[in-house]
Amino acid sequence: MPTITCKNCEHHYKGKFCSNCGQKATEEAIGLKYFLHDIPHSVFHIDKGFFYTLFVLIKNPSKALKEYLIGKRIKFFKPIAFVILMSTICTILIKGLKYLINLRFQSLNNGNIIKFGNGIFENYTSLLIFILIPILSLVTWLCFKNRKYNYWEHFLINCFLATYLNVFFLFINIYQLAKYFITNSLEVNYTSFMFLFMAYYGFTFGRLMKEKENFLKIVLRLALMNFLLVLVYMTAFSLTGIMTPWWGS
Repeated sequence: MPTITCKNCEHHYKGKFCSNCGQKATEEAIGLKYFLHDIPHSVFHIDKGFFYTLFVLIKNPSKALKEYLIGKRIKFFKPIAFVILMSTICTILIKGLKYLINLRFQSLNNGNIIKFGNGIFENYTSLLIFILIPILSLVTWLCFKNRKYNYWEHFLINCFLATYLNVFFLFINIYQLAKYFITNSLEVNYTSFMFLFMAYYGFTFGRLMKEKENFLKIVLRLALMNFLLVLVYMTAFSLTGIMTPWWGS
């Protein structure tokens, strides 16, 4: 039996699993088959690594994603599982924040309540974010088509990164709650929050796709990518009633 070098910890061993860290000897390539296996696994299994994945994708997202893509995966939460769990947590917390807003609104308005939206996407924004991942992946793949990552690897990257839009929506609702208690206003400027999120997106992709290329070219690629991603997000949010249509009434 040949000696194998573990992709995760670089330990030399023989067998189907690394004797040092426990990772499988063969990690399959990122493709459609990988995600078809990941979906039922994500639904019926809860692996360790959720908080590690959450932390490293905030601290150094490009480094974390590079490690995952080259096969260092034992410490990470599965991408589909990460999307589902993060979306669920953020949705529950956002519902709680809206409930607190309504409690104050009731006390000031004779028991009346605020209807935050009737549509499914207005109430479950995380579902829309999940549905948009294939489109976002197509955009990022086309903008960096001549790089080493295939479409499904872009899909994986976008699974992890788009999940953090749920976190940004959570912060928006925290800000909205605080503003309402201080000023009695519920108005929120989504543009500023999207700017911060797209800066996170652009920074991560810039470091992931960084190669021996003219600095101006990589900046132009990232500018085009972010413009198209913002267009996709803002159009989807406008069509589903989450925000005022960007093209005007």
